[in-house]
Amino acid sequence: MIRPVVLFSGLLVLLLVCSGCLTTPWEANSVGEGSKAVAQWDRATESSAGYSGAVSGSSAPLPAATPAGYSSWEPAADQKIIRTSQINLEVQNVTSTLEPLKQIATIHGGYIGSLSVNTRGGDRLYAVLTMRVPAREFDAANAAIKALGTLKSESLSADDVTEEYVDLQAQRSALANQLAQYNRIMEKAENVSDILEVQVQIERVQVQIDRIDGRLKYLDSRVDYSTITVTLEEPELVGGRDDFSVVSVINESIAGFLAVAAGLVILIISGIPLLILGVVLYLIYRLWKGRRRKEQKGPGEKVKQTEERPPGQ
Repeated sequence: MIRPVVLFSGLLVLLLVCSGCLTTPWEANSVGEGSKAVAQWDRATESSAGYSGAVSGSSAPLPAATPAGYSSWEPAADQKIIRTSQINLEVQNVTSTLEPLKQIATIHGGYIGSLSVNTRGGDRLYAVLTMRVPAREFDAANAAIKALGTLKSESLSADDVTEEYVDLQAQRSALANQLAQYNRIMEKAENVSDILEVQVQIERVQVQIDRIDGRLKYLDSRVDYSTITVTLEEPELVGGRDDFSVVSVINESIAGFLAVAAGLVILIISGIPLLILGVVLYLIYRLWKGRRRKEQKGPGEKVKQTEERPPGQ
């Protein structure tokens, strides 16, 4: 009785041992693989969390998706604009206004380019002044000038020469590269003919570079210094001039009579060819009219005269 129990117990122990030997490596393997997978997942989660944290912690917004071939436009920092203005003022005294205009040019860092003073309508003065001021002082100078008198008209213009400026710079860069190549060829040239030919090309390129440099300097000058043209004129006095005199009236009357007489003489001389042509046409018309009248009267009158004669005659 005891022997079967012992035998059954031994088989059960052996079965448990075998099952432990079989399950332990698999469980260890599965646990190892699981830990590896968990570690990989943790690293992936940490990296993604770090990226999201970096993005969320950044104050700059994410860049928007930009279509292929498109770039966001920003205004050019070195834009070249030539600004000019023309101001027409009415002032009581042109001569006394010229000095404040010169002071305005000096205060705003500019200078007077040209000045001309003439008379208009008798003794009224008329002046045209050209002022050059730095571009940053353009608006302030215009405001100061308009305060000197009564504004009659004003015009402003802004000419954008950025495209021309950039094109000239590109041309100059290409020519400078050509000049450098010609200079290297000149250093290696040995024949006199080759040297002369390269020298001609160097002079040609240098002339083009000098021309472009001159144009660039001119554009820089016009961009850096704006141009203001001021026209000054005095108001017309009501009732004419104050220095009225009989002599001046007589002189003006004589001058007006001579002007009218000269106009009549010119008109008569200009009309003589037309008058001659009219007389010739009139004479031709009278001659043609007389011949036609004779042709109509001739035959009828002869027949009538023969019928009215007495038989004895």
